[in-house]
Amino acid sequence: MKEGYALGTLKWIVVALVAGSLMGADYPAKPITMIVPFAAGGGTDIGTRIATKTAEKHLGRPFVVQNVDGGGSEVGVSQMVRSKPDGYTLAGFNSASVILTTMRKASYHPINDIAPICLVVSDPRLFVVRADDKRFNTPAEYIKYAKDNPEKLTIGTSGAGTSGHLSLLFMNKAAGVKAKHVGFGGAGESKAAFLGGHIDSVTQTYGEVLGMLKDGKVKIIAAATEERMKELPNVPTFKEAGIDLVISSNRGFAAPKATPKAVIDKLADAFKKASADPEYIKQMEKMGLPIKYLGPEEFGKLNKREYEEYSEVVKELGVAKK
Repeated sequence: MKEGYALGTLKWIVVALVAGSLMGADYPAKPITMIVPFAAGGGTDIGTRIATKTAEKHLGRPFVVQNVDGGGSEVGVSQMVRSKPDGYTLAGFNSASVILTTMRKASYHPINDIAPICLVVSDPRLFVVRADDKRFNTPAEYIKYAKDNPEKLTIGTSGAGTSGHLSLLFMNKAAGVKAKHVGFGGAGESKAAFLGGHIDSVTQTYGEVLGMLKDGKVKIIAAATEERMKELPNVPTFKEAGIDLVISSNRGFAAPKATPKAVIDKLADAFKKASADPEYIKQMEKMGLPIKYLGPEEFGKLNKREYEEYSEVVKELGVAKK
């Protein structure tokens, strides 16, 4: 009986593997939905549209990009996780998508419910103020104001549980201050509120800040990097001001956990080829989106490492899950 059961189980495993391989050979047979789990206009949205437009040349089918914002990426990622694991519904999967699960009870697990496809961007976190704000010109002035005026320095992010939110918490702890977090529904919303004078500052990535910088609308107070960025050689790091703050927004793509490996590999290969495309590189550089490609296995390891490290940090900061 046991032997028959084992043989039957083995048969279905083989059938599933063969089906997955056949599916990979035929895939894709129709357009692919790519969910951007943030509002339009932010770095994730822009980068996704550039990447998918290039990758579809190697897949032979178009991507249909949909913005499904809410919950710091939770709403869009959850929609992807609940979809059929056939490779036709994917989603952007960022550091924010990992971080939020360490800060509160989420509707998905960032490791157990996700099939990583690839990483495409690693974007450093910057803290900026408006160009006409005479209060702040250096990290020291920024931190001193926050220290002398608890809860008065308002800093906008893309939402609770995002890498921006966590970087603000990191800064508060490292500098011994109490800047006030103001979460929005995405980088575009926080940028609009910031430029409109409703908040003092924003913490965004290089790609999200670049347009405002080119227009002369902002001053970058500091970068949360180990060393000064080659793109911004005159911008000091927080480390130079004695604040140990290093954090980037890693951005990639993911599918539901049970998606066949052959499909994941085909998608990853398309994005890998896109990452070497001269036009793709030109467009990403123009938008200030630092390209970094990692395949499924390495991207999965990065997600696991972020989940473990941020879980420890959140516990240390006392940001308990609800």
